[in-house]
Amino acid sequence: MKKSALSAALAGGPAPPPPATLAPGTKGTFLDSNAFPCIEFADVIDGVKTVDELGGTAAEGIAHLDISDVAIVGSAPTNVLLNGVPLGQQASLTQPSSSYSSNYLSKAIIGSLPKGMSDADKARILQSIPLSPSQALLKEMNADLVGARSTDGRTLRRQALKGAVMVFVTAGYSGKRFIFEKAKELGVRSVVLDGPDSWVKLLEKEGIIEKFVPIDFTDAETVYDRCLAALRVVRSSVGMLDGITTFCEMAVPLASRLAEALGLPANSPQAVDNARDKHATREIMGRAGLPTPRHFKVLAEPDVAKAAAHVGFPCVIKPISGAASIGVIRANNEEDLLKAFKKVQHDMSRARIVAGALVEGDDEGTDAQGNAGGWIHLELMVEEYLDGHEVDCDLIFDNGRPVYGAITDNWPTVEPYFNETGSNCPSVLPKAQQIELLELSVRAVQSLGFKLGVFHVECKYTSRGARLIEVNCRMGGGPVRDTNLLVWGVDLVEEHLMACAGIPVRPPVARRPLKQMAEYTINAQKTGHIQHVNFLDKYRGQEGVLYARPLVAPGAKCHCVADGLPTWLCELMVVRPDVREAIAVIKGIEAEINKELETLIV
Repeated sequence: MKKSALSAALAGGPAPPPPATLAPGTKGTFLDSNAFPCIEFADVIDGVKTVDELGGTAAEGIAHLDISDVAIVGSAPTNVLLNGVPLGQQASLTQPSSSYSSNYLSKAIIGSLPKGMSDADKARILQSIPLSPSQALLKEMNADLVGARSTDGRTLRRQALKGAVMVFVTAGYSGKRFIFEKAKELGVRSVVLDGPDSWVKLLEKEGIIEKFVPIDFTDAETVYDRCLAALRVVRSSVGMLDGITTFCEMAVPLASRLAEALGLPANSPQAVDNARDKHATREIMGRAGLPTPRHFKVLAEPDVAKAAAHVGFPCVIKPISGAASIGVIRANNEEDLLKAFKKVQHDMSRARIVAGALVEGDDEGTDAQGNAGGWIHLELMVEEYLDGHEVDCDLIFDNGRPVYGAITDNWPTVEPYFNETGSNCPSVLPKAQQIELLELSVRAVQSLGFKLGVFHVECKYTSRGARLIEVNCRMGGGPVRDTNLLVWGVDLVEEHLMACAGIPVRPPVARRPLKQMAEYTINAQKTGHIQHVNFLDKYRGQEGVLYARPLVAPGAKCHCVADGLPTWLCELMVVRPDVREAIAVIKGIEAEINKELETLIV
């Protein structure tokens, strides 16, 4: 793989330490507690140790993290105007067919080179990378210090990242503005490929990003050529590219192919495709000897009975490459499963891509015909229902090994559609369960062939042990970045940018939680129109309430679970000295709000 200027300058730097090996029958874990802080803190949850017995407060330099300096984002999009004109929240990106090979992409890059040039000369041109003075200076840096898990090491890594040119494939919805603000703070020169009417135009005008490149993503047959041609122009005007990435689920396959084509640090398209295909994920994990639920691919209605016979009940039907729990339904018998199959087919045919994310369509109006068919396989899968506690395992990988990981507990979802509700961090699960969940998550990511970056792995601790739900090969949305930064002092945005620029990733990690938090998203308990959202006013400004904000506008139509996927009405986040106290506070607020909403939704 051709290295970027930063990768070349850092060549020879230290690799992550290999995981410790355990003798057969030895209790413990191969996970480094310095990288997985929740493992050590779980002794406090289990009552084995007190907080004071854990030792140091936090990694050097992050003990005094001030939450007032942290932009707490949550899930809410923002309204964006440029010169008084609303900018589009909708990205028109259509994922190109995965049939495009890396050979095709490599040819697209060198298409502008003189005809008749030998392969050796072409290779030399692609490998020749001029270094800026600051990048050349990196060669003289202490390689051990650059890869150290310390604030001094992070200072050098930030110095290496400063001035890097990072390409983002789609900007996502405007609530992801914080990603580009963080990149700007780190000195990254951001280039964004997005639809012509993207809200990100505003960021270019404000100087937060260096360049906005309008791309019509709707033509899957030519999008690679046009993106690569655009990036060649960017290289001539902005400079050598150091990385290509995306924080949008549906754009990950395209970003991985573009990075591979340009020889930049990236996970392989095959690994991305396998993670995006839940059926392929199950097959790969099974071959790797990892526990995996019974599953069966459903291509047509006659397959429903076969799936029922193989999987049993209760079961879950889902798209093999969906997102955001859209089209995911629990079935308790074969009649329910057949109804669910038809409903999912109907819903997925109307699903839409909005700002790089999959959203539910409507049966009426412009959303009646969905546009997601080019993004996702409309094939379905039936798998056994997983009982137990659901968690998110947020991981950072460098050179194929985990350098950070932490668990966030997810609260029970609204079934049968599995709509999310709340979460808390640190986890309150017993230490043994946390270790099992983290080990499964790490091995799942490795079995799929991933090497670098941030991963959002969803699991459950079932009555039979840890089981994987899915591997998301990008940072989680909603409050995920907030949670890891507030609790463990790790900024997933910063670390992912470093990974994509080929810089060693060793985040300093708090030894014990800096903050302990709980967050909740209220699902509509009845169908109707919400009269106003003023009921949230009294919670804003209360001690420990980081946000209390609506996710719908006054007068909006809301749906309860009896009428389909429930509507998210509002979201809240609370911090307290103890996570259990934070959970209790959130649950109390939830009860108050739901009581008030009984009369506000009519």
